[in-house]
Amino acid sequence: MDKAKVKRIAVSTAAVAAILLGATAANAQEAQVKSIVDEVNAANQIAQASQQKIDGINDATEKLFVDYKGVLKTNAGLRAYNAQQRRVISRQEEEIGKLKESIGQIDEIKRQITPLMLDMIEDLNEFVQADIPFLLAEREERIASLREAMDNPNVSDPERFRVVLEAYKAEVQYGRTYFAYEDTLPDGRSVNFVRLGRVGFYYQTKDTTETAAWNSETKSWDILGADFTTPVRQLIRMALRRTQTDVTVLPISAPK
Repeated sequence: MDKAKVKRIAVSTAAVAAILLGATAANAQEAQVKSIVDEVNAANQIAQASQQKIDGINDATEKLFVDYKGVLKTNAGLRAYNAQQRRVISRQEEEIGKLKESIGQIDEIKRQITPLMLDMIEDLNEFVQADIPFLLAEREERIASLREAMDNPNVSDPERFRVVLEAYKAEVQYGRTYFAYEDTLPDGRSVNFVRLGRVGFYYQTKDTTETAAWNSETKSWDILGADFTTPVRQLIRMALRRTQTDVTVLPISAPK
């Protein structure tokens, strides 16, 4: 082998070595770049996961804040409600105290109400006896029933008081109305009676031959003249709803 040939082989060997060294360096650089890219990708994934976690925490925080504001509002409403209920309870306690005091007075009231009702019945009886004597039997029977109710153990005090007031109400109504009915005189004659409130009380025989007016001063009947026969008959017909209401002239007693 000559020197020129040896030289070419040496040069070729150096070139191959240079190529191999360059390829090795390129491979090392590519591996380094790939490693860096992988690290960057891993860092990005970590960053994305962290951001998702941060977003989740932020959403949870906002939800907690909204819930917290709702709880604060609810608590404010509850505090206002509780304050109002405390005022109600305070008023109720006052009412309970008053009721207890009233209950303690019931026995005293019951002891006082019975004498009051007895006095009312006696006053009513005196009034009926002093009043014009219309429907006297009916009114006296009502008073007798009141006395019987007072002695009946099965009748409660409220019921007794109610019937006493009803009797008074009936007597009041008599003074506001006019009413005609048939009854007998003490001598047994059947006549038509007519009452005009409490200012006039009359009777007229069936044949209209006798007409009289009650005299509250003398507690007796005054026979009326023929001038009042027609007016009294007209009043009887009006009270019985047999004719329309009209003006009529009658003798009346001055109220006292």
